[in-house]
Amino acid sequence: MKKRSILSMLVVIALIISAALPVLAEDVIKIGGIGVLSGKYGMYGLAVREGVDLYVKQINEKGGVLGKQVQILWEDTQGNASEAINAYLKLSDMDVVGYIGAVLSGESKALAEVTAEDGVPQISPSATDYDVTTGRPNVFRTCFLDPFQAKAVAEYMAAEGIKKVAVLYDNATDYSNGLYEAFKAKSEELGVEIVAAEAAAYGDTDYKTQLTTIQNAKPEAVFLPYYGADAALILAQAKELGLDVNFYGADGIADIVDYVADKSVLTKVVYTDHFSTDAQSEIAVNFVKAFEAEYGKAPTISFSATGYDAAVVLLAAIEAAGSTDAKAIVDAIKATNLTAVSGNITFDDHNDPIKSIFFQTFDGEGNKFFLKQVDP
Repeated sequence: MKKRSILSMLVVIALIISAALPVLAEDVIKIGGIGVLSGKYGMYGLAVREGVDLYVKQINEKGGVLGKQVQILWEDTQGNASEAINAYLKLSDMDVVGYIGAVLSGESKALAEVTAEDGVPQISPSATDYDVTTGRPNVFRTCFLDPFQAKAVAEYMAAEGIKKVAVLYDNATDYSNGLYEAFKAKSEELGVEIVAAEAAAYGDTDYKTQLTTIQNAKPEAVFLPYYGADAALILAQAKELGLDVNFYGADGIADIVDYVADKSVLTKVVYTDHFSTDAQSEIAVNFVKAFEAEYGKAPTISFSATGYDAAVVLLAAIEAAGSTDAKAIVDAIKATNLTAVSGNITFDDHNDPIKSIFFQTFDGEGNKFFLKQVDP
């Protein structure tokens, strides 16, 4: 009798545990995080992850969403579009209800193609290519677009009285090409003459031929739609040639300080950014403080802020929808009107945020220096 009683008790306990497990699983809301976390552009994805993870931690400490804890599941694409699709296929079998990512524009477009088929909500913190959200009602972003920032650069130059500019761009990437085309169109509209437009192939390390042509054209400034590592090489070679003008870049150039030995060249750089640590809104100040407390450093890449904002928008939408139904969440995202770290966010008909843009430069020691905020 005693042995049977113990056995019966064990069976009952096992049944209770097995019955409780599905309930525990349902108490977690799973979000997929997809983007480049390693390799040449890994720093952008890591910055996004830091911002997202910070907000997920904060929201969980406050009780989560819909009374449930939030779990973020990260997958590294290594910057490869095919890997973005593989990550989606993997995560879609894990009851993920929404995606933050991808990071780069190419991988984000690939991811958007598959999320659009299922209608599951996707928010990219950093994909600035116009076509990412085109024809995809479930896909959003918390960063501004390439055409928007390129036009803003042209307007900034014109306001500074610059009349003649040159362009050096990478003709093998959507990012650089898109920025160049939008900048060229806006410059023509503003009466700013492009006296030289030089292209280089992806992966080039010697830009002196293009820079010499630009130097001979005598521009007052150069538009440089490159990422930081490549831009650092270009600025060093420009200094060797004696090309002494300001170089204007977009958001991708923000991490150039990590690749420059001679920090003095950075005083020649002006660029557009999604966020500035000098922003004075209460949420922005609190974000910087919390980021420093969590990671022991200030956010150096603005995608930490737009990553944080992507998490804010997605989780607020789930709360507003009152469920994890994909269509309900997408509808709630579309109706977003909230104050985020990088400014107030609403979405236009193209699912792009209507938000502020920040102009920044560097001092001679490589510290970022806030110049101007332009509000919509």
